Amino acid sequence: MATTITIDIVAIITLWFTTMMAKRNTVTSSYNNTLYIAASAIAMVVIAMEIATILLALYSDASLVIPHRIANVIGFSLTPVLPFLLLLFHCRQFRRSVQLALVICPLIINAGVCILSFDTGWIFFINEQNQYMRGEWFLLPTLVSMFYFILMVAALYRNSNTLDLNDKKSLMPLILLPVAALVVQIVFPSIICLWASIALCLLLYYVFLRELHYKYDIQTGVKTRSAFEKEMHQYAKKARDAVVIVIDINNLKLCNDLYGHGAGDETISYAAQIINQSFSSIGQVFRIGGDEFCVICPKTTLEIVKRVCCKLEQLVATLNAGLSHKISLAYGYALHDSHGGQDIYDAFAQADQAMYSHKAKLKGLSG
Repeated sequence: MATTITIDIVAIITLWFTTMMAKRNTVTSSYNNTLYIAASAIAMVVIAMEIATILLALYSDASLVIPHRIANVIGFSLTPVLPFLLLLFHCRQFRRSVQLALVICPLIINAGVCILSFDTGWIFFINEQNQYMRGEWFLLPTLVSMFYFILMVAALYRNSNTLDLNDKKSLMPLILLPVAALVVQIVFPSIICLWASIALCLLLYYVFLRELHYKYDIQTGVKTRSAFEKEMHQYAKKARDAVVIVIDINNLKLCNDLYGHGAGDETISYAAQIINQSFSSIGQVFRIGGDEFCVICPKTTLEIVKRVCCKLEQLVATLNAGLSHKISLAYGYALHDSHGGQDIYDAFAQADQAMYSHKAKLKGLSG
């Protein structure tokens, strides 16, 4: 018991520390930062309730029955809230009103049943001697939590634009560890390890998020130049075939001068969005300069890339129909054949030159 309480106190201190770091974080979006802080705060409250229930259960005092029940109501009600918040953190589709209304229903049902358990004993029961017993519906908070974990895993693997495969491999242990601890605690009630493991995972999760900031551009959501250079080095080292596409935003300075830097930033964001929408299924998109992007497409052909570039032009035309400041993209591509004596940097140089040729052609058409 003393060991469990000590571990829980250390877990609360750990969560408080990561919450303070998150509050000072100006890099992550304010929405995601708020979700992370809320998840950490929920975890601290539940751990505090766990400590309270352990201490209250020590005494066979009828006067402690009500606070003992209240602590359990709060703990069981809030347990699924943490995976729910992490689901919203990673899966943007669930933030829309209709999807959010549907996905929040199990959370509301669980909270209602937990509150009613104060008298009914459905989830837990505290008798007049202040003894705790599991109720017939004890597994409900666990099942709701598992529902959100399953949704999160499914959404992460369906949405290839959010994280690449290596990121997902790093994230999966952080999701599965609390699930494993939950199973252990259900099978062996005397082993209380769930919330300590969750506190550890939230700390590691924060480290994971900070590492992503070096990999993904904050403004556009695509990978950074440092990630691009690392990827190029891997291609050069392992001699893998790929098609390299270089894309540049035309007339960005003119857009800034005429419409302001806000419009320029909007143009960059729109450009990144449609580039990612076009190429994410066949390659990785990088922002390698202020107005320049590169896409590396492994194991593909020039014919496929040409079709995707046509799709990109169609998306630009569709987007421009609703914009006052039009977006124009110049692009060029080249094949890196690892068996042809050419390295990936030569292919990049050829793609860059092809992009400038396309840019000159576009200027000739508009001029």
